[in-house]
Amino acid sequence: MLATFDLPGHVIGIIINSDLTDEVLDDVILEIKARFDQYDKVNVYLELEKGHEISFNALLKGIKFKYSNADLFGKIAIVTDSSWFQNAVNVSDIFLNVEVRTYDVKDRLDSLQWISI
Repeated sequence: MLATFDLPGHVIGIIINSDLTDEVLDDVILEIKARFDQYDKVNVYLELEKGHEISFNALLKGIKFKYSNADLFGKIAIVTDSSWFQNAVNVSDIFLNVEVRTYDVKDRLDSLQWISI
């Protein structure tokens, strides 16, 4: 299950309150693609609520989506307490020309401030 919220124009916020599976990621991708139609660059805030994990297949699918659409992203903030998810995001984004930062859930306000600029 996911919830979205709007921030300033080009910024989309997505909160996932379940495990991030392939099916949930498909919904996330649809939300982001809808924003691509409206703006040249989109900033994405993605929060995986405490106690939930991402499947390995969803992680790979998400990485593929980011790389194939890298020129449409401005910034991406990943908010999660899953250290392996944070590490995987940090490693996968070394060669990506997009600003990507990971945050712990307790630091979500910092991430919202950064993503909104």
